[in-house]
Amino acid sequence: MDLKIDGKIAIVTGAGNGIGKGIASRLAAEHATVIAVDINKTDAERVFSEISGKGGKGLALHADMTEERAVDNMVRQCKEQFGQIDILVNNVGGGSDSALVIDLPNEAWDKTIEVNLRSTFLCSRAVAREMIPRKQGRIVNIASISGKVGESLIGAYCAAKFGVIGLKQVLARELGRHSITVNAVCPGYVWTPGWEHLAQWLKDNFSTMADKSLEQIFEERVKATTPLRRPQTVEDVASLVAYLVSEKAQNITGQAINVDGGAVMH
Repeated sequence: MDLKIDGKIAIVTGAGNGIGKGIASRLAAEHATVIAVDINKTDAERVFSEISGKGGKGLALHADMTEERAVDNMVRQCKEQFGQIDILVNNVGGGSDSALVIDLPNEAWDKTIEVNLRSTFLCSRAVAREMIPRKQGRIVNIASISGKVGESLIGAYCAAKFGVIGLKQVLARELGRHSITVNAVCPGYVWTPGWEHLAQWLKDNFSTMADKSLEQIFEERVKATTPLRRPQTVEDVASLVAYLVSEKAQNITGQAINVDGGAVMH
């Protein structure tokens, strides 16, 4: 399928590892010009080196997407170097240490909301201001099925991702008249550092899991909760993002689409 994103200018935040890296690589493979942004300079440069090594075009940027000045500088650099911004993928995210809400420190709550929701707000606002005059654009937020169904031990993360999905709905309504689509992708069980931390908490706090590896705990959870009984991959998520930012998806907006093996159904 020709997605027709050749030459489009795409910002991917949190592109240094995991899902963000997969999205950046997939968009580059579709011949988009990719600005790989990460708070870790080395990671951003490594990902872009891999992209450019395969003939891809773009830029590696080191920036903290929770800081307004850093976001504004990122947009300015993209505009100066490439003239426009066609695609924004808000992938920056992460969770606090696993804990019951009654045991959750204020600092952990604030950090999780800031990393997931504030970053999405700042980046979407700044990029949308550049997209509106051109009457076109694609914004995709990487949310989670935890933004649709509350789960014990990750209360701050759930609240943040519910917020990301809600903000997506608002932006879809506000920006639709400018032909800008705004959607969310909700991954299910992808092996990430966040899932590794949760598996470690379960291992440390439940005697029935003490002798299991973190991977075993993850795999058992996947099999118990998903009809397809298999985890999702970075590539699964990246494929959906690539479709949503393409011309093929011009009439899809305001949606939060799961990639979760059927764990959460509507």
